Amino acid sequence: MSAHEMDAVVERAAAQLNLFDDALAALHAIRAEAVSDDGRVRVEVDGHGSPTALWLSESLHDLDPRVLARSVVATAHRAAEEAAAERTRITSALFDTPDRH
Repeated sequence: MSAHEMDAVVERAAAQLNLFDDALAALHAIRAEAVSDDGRVRVEVDGHGSPTALWLSESLHDLDPRVLARSVVATAHRAAEEAAAERTRITSALFDTPDRH
């Protein structure tokens, strides 16, 4: 293998490493948020779908606790679906690169 060929291999490897580093950083930065249909509940999740924040409207006094619980769970689920879609987009980009051999 010539020095030029070796340089090309090293450059491709470095480029792939940069892609992986960028993807890893993007995966760690994922945050997704969803709001309930009635606007009383807002949930933020991380890239794993774990809740990181929950906001509740001050106008919950008339809401049955079971209805509120279902709303929180459904809203968190929607946020987790958005986070999963973003994870898929990021990881798919790793395997759809034109330089892949």
